[in-house]
Amino acid sequence: MLGPTIYTEVSVLAAWDETAPFRGLRLALPPALARAHRAPGQVVKVRTTAGEGFFALASAPSPDAVVDLLVKRGGKVADAAIAAAAPGATLAITEPFGKGFPVEEAAGRDVLLFAAGSGIAPIRAVVQHVLAHRDAFRRVTLFYGQRHGAEFAYRAEHLAWERGGVRLVLCPSGEDDAWPGVRGRVQEVARALAFGGTPPEETVAFVSGMTAMVDDVRRVLAGAGIPPQHVFANF
Repeated sequence: MLGPTIYTEVSVLAAWDETAPFRGLRLALPPALARAHRAPGQVVKVRTTAGEGFFALASAPSPDAVVDLLVKRGGKVADAAIAAAAPGATLAITEPFGKGFPVEEAAGRDVLLFAAGSGIAPIRAVVQHVLAHRDAFRRVTLFYGQRHGAEFAYRAEHLAWERGGVRLVLCPSGEDDAWPGVRGRVQEVARALAFGGTPPEETVAFVSGMTAMVDDVRRVLAGAGIPPQHVFANF
């Protein structure tokens, strides 16, 4: 995925530590870039002194033309972006691009969301869209995995998600003696919980994470009777 090659310096409105591994960034899009943000799950390219990288937008399109990124520490481009993105500074990004998630396909259906690691960023955008149009969807369940319980992003929003009608199942996959809930990979937990009770033929799924995770979720959902054409990644 090559993507756009024209970069625009955009204002950094805020930056915060979401968790120890993840840094949240809030950017203000100029009108031309804001018009290109059409669907949850789109991405931007970020240019830094260390090179360029792809980052999924962690927020749904909104009239205020503000977007969030969730940047994981440890990569050269990610670390350079974090270092450059102080509030009041600017960051060079492309316009949002990619098809994103076809949320219209889920209208009137049950929705399963799967996110692992930094894959929560585009799935958070879907959650925001669902909450803003809650009557358009039936039952919504999010299976969200990290290695350890302390690494789950957007903890301050989780209660609002639940109150808005998005059932949230947190799934740490590593050893964590302090974790009181379920453990395991998202697809394994979802299968153990019967996919939240959704009828397979009436369910649409949106998935984001590493390629192997996405492929395994597709396999597990197909085995449960959810048609492959009803399972979507954002790229």
